[in-house]
Amino acid sequence: MVLVLFLAVAGVADARRPVHAAKSKAEIAYSRARASYDRLSRSARLRTDRRAWIKVINEIRRVYLSWSHDPSVGPKSLYMLARCYRELYGYSRGRKDLNKAVELYSLILEKYPHSRFADDALYALGEIYLRTGRRGSARRVFTRLVTEYPKSDKASAARKRLKRMGVTVPAHKASGKRVASSKRSNRNNVDRLEAGRGSPGFQPAKSPRVARTSKPAIIRRIRYWSDPDYTRVVIDASRPVAFRQGSLPANRKRGLPRRFYLDLSPAYKSKTIKDRVKIQDGLLKSVRIAQFQPRTVRVVFDLGNTHKTRVFYLEGPFRIVVDAYGSEYARKTACRHEKKVIDTSGAIRTGSDLSLAQQLGLCVRRVVIDAGHGGKDPGAIGPTGLREKDVTLRLAKKVAEKLRKRLGCRVYLTRSSDKYIGLTQRTAIANSRKADIFISIHANAAKNRRLRGVETYFLNFALDEDAMRVAARENATSEKRIGELKNILNEIMKNTKVNESSRLATEVQNALVKTLRKKYGTVADLGVKQAPFFVLIGARMPSVLVETSFISNRVEERRLRSGRYLDRLADGIVRGVLAYAEGTRTAFLKK
Repeated sequence: MVLVLFLAVAGVADARRPVHAAKSKAEIAYSRARASYDRLSRSARLRTDRRAWIKVINEIRRVYLSWSHDPSVGPKSLYMLARCYRELYGYSRGRKDLNKAVELYSLILEKYPHSRFADDALYALGEIYLRTGRRGSARRVFTRLVTEYPKSDKASAARKRLKRMGVTVPAHKASGKRVASSKRSNRNNVDRLEAGRGSPGFQPAKSPRVARTSKPAIIRRIRYWSDPDYTRVVIDASRPVAFRQGSLPANRKRGLPRRFYLDLSPAYKSKTIKDRVKIQDGLLKSVRIAQFQPRTVRVVFDLGNTHKTRVFYLEGPFRIVVDAYGSEYARKTACRHEKKVIDTSGAIRTGSDLSLAQQLGLCVRRVVIDAGHGGKDPGAIGPTGLREKDVTLRLAKKVAEKLRKRLGCRVYLTRSSDKYIGLTQRTAIANSRKADIFISIHANAAKNRRLRGVETYFLNFALDEDAMRVAARENATSEKRIGELKNILNEIMKNTKVNESSRLATEVQNALVKTLRKKYGTVADLGVKQAPFFVLIGARMPSVLVETSFISNRVEERRLRSGRYLDRLADGIVRGVLAYAEGTRTAFLKK
């Protein structure tokens, strides 16, 4: 009887407790990876085995790549990854391992500055710098920790470190953004502007750090691509240049529309550049440029029906990108045509008299396929002379044809012939077409001719050297410039559908491998990866880059010449898009 009463009371108590959801897949995957790490750290034998460390590191990396934007898993999995490399260095004494730890700790600060692991990452960086004799770097890191995270549990430890180093701990100050201002009058077709609070939709962007004493950049050219609801303007410079932003409301007395401007410094205006570029598409009326001050170039954007603007910069070569969006741009009509039907039982259900392809097409109505390289840029070249630009164009046309037939959607190509198109223009085309999906097609290449397989990328920070190598090749720039790109990716990522891109990449990669293996046996599945590809930056829709096969491998080069192989590749990509579209439609109907 006592037992029955105890169980009854316990049952009531349980009923009063809040119901917590079961662990997510992300949490379960992380727990398993953490358990692998714990087993490794407890074993004296395994701790000295590099292969055991790499196995655990790869397991944790897979968790991070799959759920990097899950706030409960992303930060701690990345922190564990950095910790593993740091501890591995203790046994290997390999500088490469320590550098990887530094890179990953720094990445935590860039990507998760508000997580509970940010202060731990800063402190770990400071400790690494101290132990390797980099006292200046250690001082800056500990100072940053005390200044930006004054109430964290690591702040007191950082203060002690600074005290031992003879450094006076600075008081915590709130940071504020500088606003552009000018007191000089305009002499060359640029309005006299003062600092303003900014108009709706005005988004300040981070500028590269450029010393005032640096050699001035030459502002060479202004390019633009325009559509009724979207315009992209690109300002080309000879070298990195800092910029400040300001905006002003309309001035009816002077006949001036709403404006925002960029002050580029130190910089000179090229003698060959036009003072005014007329656009007249409704969003931007014109772009004006002049030497505003001896070492400052001002670029003024006369706004029309602009709802929102965004500014960022890219390196290799350096250029500033301005995107302007209309109020109708973000309004999606996808999936809105399903109709509610009352069945015989009186229940409301969702029904449609459209075919499956048409239903899917309502969610993915427009796709832009990008054939990598082209014109003066041949891309990678195989052992027998096959050019990447030719392969990608043939494959892009096949994918477009199959998508039109099987998905019933509109498909656009960034290029339909052998012509050169800049990376920023490719993204601009996708944005101007209001694409629901953007797929950039490439053929892989490596110095090791034995490498083979397929892999799919989405835009994010690169976590391994192979991904960095591929990004450097496709971006046609150095790894150093790729590293610098990390400083701006956080701002860009706020407007990028990373989770959707990751899901699209997974569907495409799985379908590609499955389709190819039916005909060609063992096909190396190199998986879904992330890297900072310029061609994906600024895309307003889920976007991926597909590395179809290694053109540098003789076997795969021979396959890439074959129309049948390209058909298989196209089938795989299309099946991946169909799977993604079905998942999108299903998720919409469950809302």
